[in-house]
Formats: sequence, C-alpha cells, structure tokens
Amino acid sequence: MPLHLPYQIDEPAGPVQGTLVCIPGLNSGAYMFTAAAAALPRWRVIRFATPGVDGVPLPLPFTAHSYAHHVQKHLGLLQLHTSPLVVLGHSLGGYAAQELALAWPNNVVRLILVSTSRGQPDTTQDLRRLEEKLGQSFWAFSKQIEHDPTTALRPMFGERFVVQEPATYAAFITDREANLPHKAASMAQLTAGGLFSSAKWLERLTMPTLVIHGTEDILVTYTSGHQLAAGLPAGRLLALHGVGHFPPLEHPHFWQYVADFAQGATLGEKVVIEPQSWLHKLRKVWERPG
Repeated sequence: MPLHLPYQIDEPAGPVQGTLVCIPGLNSGAYMFTAAAAALPRWRVIRFATPGVDGVPLPLPFTAHSYAHHVQKHLGLLQLHTSPLVVLGHSLGGYAAQELALAWPNNVVRLILVSTSRGQPDTTQDLRRLEEKLGQSFWAFSKQIEHDPTTALRPMFGERFVVQEPATYAAFITDREANLPHKAASMAQLTAGGLFSSAKWLERLTMPTLVIHGTEDILVTYTSGHQLAAGLPAGRLLALHGVGHFPPLEHPHFWQYVADFAQGATLGEKVVIEPQSWLHKLRKVWERPG
C-alpha cells in the first residue's frame, strides 16, 4: 500500500514519555519497526520510510546527508525540532542517523545504530568479504535478489532464524516486495551508502550510543560494527550472536534492548582498539613470552 507520508506514527494512549525516531535502510520501509510501539507503550514512535518508495519523494542528489535533512524537515513540521529524541538507524538508515546526530547534537540525546558502520573505508572491505563469502560479485548477487529474493536473501539472516522462523521470514519477503522502490531510486540509495563516511567526524557524536550488530552479518560485517563503536566517545557495542543483518526481525529481545537503552539503561561493552603503529607492533614482539 503506497505511503502518503514519509513516516508512520504510533502514539501512546496517555501522556508521551519520549520520542523514538526509526530510520530504515536500503530498499526498506517503516514496516521494519512495527514492533517498537509494543516495547515502548508510553512513547511516541515515528517510523520513517526510505525515500524513493511509492509516495515518498527522493531528495536529489540523494546522500546520507540529504536523507538526514529529509528526516529533519519532517520532524520540524511535526514541531519536534526542539524535543529530545532517541534516534535508531538501521544499515543505510544508520548513516542518516549519524548525520542527523551531527546536525542536531542537542536534540538527539541517545543514538542506536543497528547493522551499520562508519561507511568508507570499511564499506569497501565489507564488499570484498561479501563477494568472497558468496563466491560471486555484488552485482550478480543483486540480480539474484531481484530474480528470487526468497532464496537470495537467506544468507543475510542467521541460519537459525530462517529455519526456526519461516513465517516471519516469509512476511519479511512479502513486506519487502510490497515496498520496493523503482530501480533508479534503489540505485541512488545504494550509491549513497557506498559514498558515505563518518570516519573523520565520528568523534563529534558524544551522546550515549548503542551499536547493535549481529555476528553473522555478511553485508555490514561485525568487524565494521566493532570499528564504529570504538570510534564513538560514548559508544558501546551489543553483539547479537548468530544474528545476521536484520536484528529487529531476528532477535527475540531486540526491541527490549532498544526500550531499555532508550529509557536510560547502559547496555553492551565499551570497545577499545589497540593502536597498530610500527612502534606498538615492535613492543608486542619485545613483550612476547620466550
């Protein structure tokens, strides 16, 4: 069903205790976040659709920055531009969420980044790993998804999920097919993801941030999620073992984790990456036993 607005809002029955903004990724939509309202029954949940789907304009040129500006504009129209927000971004939506947090550091009080990364240079390495894992080029993989999404998208999920939750997986395929943008919009989204990089300004995102990443994600690898969490001053990493690229659908406690963090809990582990300078490596050799 075409969307007439670029978002859907789930309003609580009583007073609003907080606002969660959900930003989806490539070829995705608001349907990815339908379970959020049940986890946060006293919160307003705003679920955006990815620009380019039916009824949602695609800002041109389309970038993660323009995606964030698109979200900003509509939050402003909702008169939420001065409200404290918890922002959740998945995959490409995670890039837009980082851009939104950079633009609105006083409004985005907590940030949740799911199955996403700093972008480049990690994206190029992830693409190489994906092609090695699948034994085919990314473009061949994309054609396979277009031809037979039910089969082709299985590696994007953890193995246990597809076997144990076939109805949920089938519903995802149905929702995805119903919300696919036209090919030009899909290519614009893909290009925006490939060009994004927050590596040079990530340290400016000082709000508490939870990076949620599946260990079996082959599109944006767990290694890249680890790098993302390490670069955030107040970032923590919550690893979901055996989970692929779609934790909101795959992990039974995903939305409870989101609700707990949104309401102030500390989750995940602080990540520290040791320096890899030549002096550091030389010191490791000196300190090696024997």
